[in-house]
Amino acid sequence: MQYQCPKCQSRKILPVASANEPAVRPVVPKSLVFLIPLIFILLLLVVISIFMWIFGNGAGQTLQIATVVIFLATAIAGVLFWRDLPDFKISMQSFMQANKTWKCRDCSHEWHV
Repeated sequence: MQYQCPKCQSRKILPVASANEPAVRPVVPKSLVFLIPLIFILLLLVVISIFMWIFGNGAGQTLQIATVVIFLATAIAGVLFWRDLPDFKISMQSFMQANKTWKCRDCSHEWHV
């Protein structure tokens, strides 16, 4: 199956829900749910630390400890997601193959697989 629009070759496609079939959803691992916000929090803490080093007297001890704790939590969530990745890939592939009708977000073209 091609994961792009046959008309405009865009990869921005959406499954079209059908009334007679229940919606099949991929199973998103909880480790990914934790990993994404932790990455953003870690990025925010690192940026704050850099600005405090540039414009102030350096990052405080509390900020440094918080950054290390969030880094460790991010590393643990990353390892757990890495372990869940094969199941997530299988779930995503079955989701993509279960949907027969697709719609392009760019050109609004609909097609049936």
